[in-house]
Amino acid sequence: IFPWRSFEAYPIFARVAGATAVPIPLVADTQGHDLEAMIAAITDRTRLIFLCNPNNPSGTTFTEAEFEAFMERVPDTIVVGLDEAYFEFNRAVDTPVSTEAVQRYANVVGLRTFSKAYGLAGLRIGYAFGNPEIINAMNKVAIPFAVSSVAQAAAIASLNSADELLERTEEVVVERQRAAQALGAAPSQANFIWLPGDNAAQLAEQLAAQGVVIRAFPEGARITITTAEDTEKLLTAWEVIDHG
Repeated sequence: IFPWRSFEAYPIFARVAGATAVPIPLVADTQGHDLEAMIAAITDRTRLIFLCNPNNPSGTTFTEAEFEAFMERVPDTIVVGLDEAYFEFNRAVDTPVSTEAVQRYANVVGLRTFSKAYGLAGLRIGYAFGNPEIINAMNKVAIPFAVSSVAQAAAIASLNSADELLERTEEVVVERQRAAQALGAAPSQANFIWLPGDNAAQLAEQLAAQGVVIRAFPEGARITITTAEDTEKLLTAWEVIDHG
């Protein structure tokens, strides 16, 4: 079970494992997780639930209270993967944190990556943490040699650059608010903003002609936020296209 739209690999993971993918649509007006619908979808065959917080591509989060209420109704036999790929950009004051959640719930596994805020997307390195029993089971089916020595060295070096990371993510936080206000997008807790609608392909084509590349989905457009300079380019391009 997983929210949809969300991280594109969730249904792929399910197919590779021979499982049945159960996508649960986001709440239409908030573009957040429909936790009630996810609970309702649980059957005696359910083994894994993914929660993406902040969600990709909508940038929404759920509250600590919502998460606790959700976990109270999830059987202990179901693993809950709390995907925090965009954790470093999250400034929500009331939202669960996986390092704390795994201490309270034996069936929660935290998932984080060096691909986003740390800028190591090409090296493909991330990590999971939680109940040792679950982690040991994951290790038994992990692909051997999946993480290169170069990726490991880069990840370790990145952990020693906390000041640089904070400076970079703080700029993204400022610029995403600026872009969201200018484009009429909802607030985001990730390094992108989300414009729901069925005209994403047209928006992407028009912006590409202006030198700005965005990601179009059937449900909307995801616009990655980086620096103040790039935001200026986005807003300039936005002024000259037909985005109605």
